[in-house]
Amino acid sequence: MSKDLGSLPPLTPEVLRHRLPQKPAVLVVPGWDDHKHEQYDRIGAALREQGWFILRVDFPGDPSRGVSREKMNRDQHLKELVAAYDSLVEQRAVEGRAVAFIGFSYGGYLGALLSAQRPLQWMALRSPALYRDEDWFVPKEELDKDELDRYRRSVRSPEENAALAACKAFPGDVLLIESEDDDTVPHPAVKSYKESFTNARSLDYRLLEGADHELSSKQAQSRFIDDLLRWMNEVTGGAAAAVSDNARGAA
Repeated sequence: MSKDLGSLPPLTPEVLRHRLPQKPAVLVVPGWDDHKHEQYDRIGAALREQGWFILRVDFPGDPSRGVSREKMNRDQHLKELVAAYDSLVEQRAVEGRAVAFIGFSYGGYLGALLSAQRPLQWMALRSPALYRDEDWFVPKEELDKDELDRYRRSVRSPEENAALAACKAFPGDVLLIESEDDDTVPHPAVKSYKESFTNARSLDYRLLEGADHELSSKQAQSRFIDDLLRWMNEVTGGAAAAVSDNARGAA
């Protein structure tokens, strides 16, 4: 199956021009219609304290922009995410290898696709959703939910899914978190991701026992945030703190 899911702008030298000091950055992408959840504010505040630049991208986005959510498809959303990445890298003086991605559900799915278009070093995905390539240009709101549920209840391979193909090619560090009682992104979908990260530098898998897709319990939210922040500290080796120290030394 072809993995050409629409044209995207190239990563130009101007976007990735070398600037000092290097500053680590993270893209945070919640799930579809999930932007009001307080867990993202908690994650953002904790990472900012550690020196990370954070850009959050919400889907379907702000209605005030005049974009009809009923007509938006994954091709448009991925292009929007690529543009957000490029803006972050250019404006925040971030070199590509110092970018992390944290995504949830639909955001995790888009993040996997982003990793094939732009360099990421760290990728944390919680309950990443999975979609058929064949429906790429169909507005998300028009996707057949029953067919989508059936698709997610079988293990899929990188050969049949572009997001999984991107995971197979990803060379960085990965945190994959699954909710035990998730009816939206069931175990086979998460297993599909887990089995696709064959070339990752490291893969940490965590199961949130008794948690649902939305992490509706405070206990599940706290476990998730603790696992995420601990992992970020471990795999980045204090990247944000090191950059701050280097900046002070160069001043």
